[in-house]
Amino acid sequence: MTPDPASPWRVEIVEHGRSGRVVYQEAAGQVAFHWEFSGGDAIASLWVGAAEHWNSRVPWAAGRRAEILERVALEVVRRRAPSCRALIEARPGFIEIRAG
Repeated sequence: MTPDPASPWRVEIVEHGRSGRVVYQEAAGQVAFHWEFSGGDAIASLWVGAAEHWNSRVPWAAGRRAEILERVALEVVRRRAPSCRALIEARPGFIEIRAG
């Protein structure tokens, strides 16, 4: 997925050793997610927060959680792990980047 010129957005990936944050930004606001390297088939995990807290935590993006999580997942894979795939565990609030 690439940014829509009518609604530009971007993803920033910040590393601090074995963890960091992923920041999703667009004109209306931004939201940051914690990530850390994992083990086994899981390369990294991003904590995005539970679904029931999204609208109050990110009011500028209320109702758009699935869209934003998909953008973040695809962008992280594209930029940092192109041979991997993303698994979005929407309800508990994780994005897992997995090998192959």
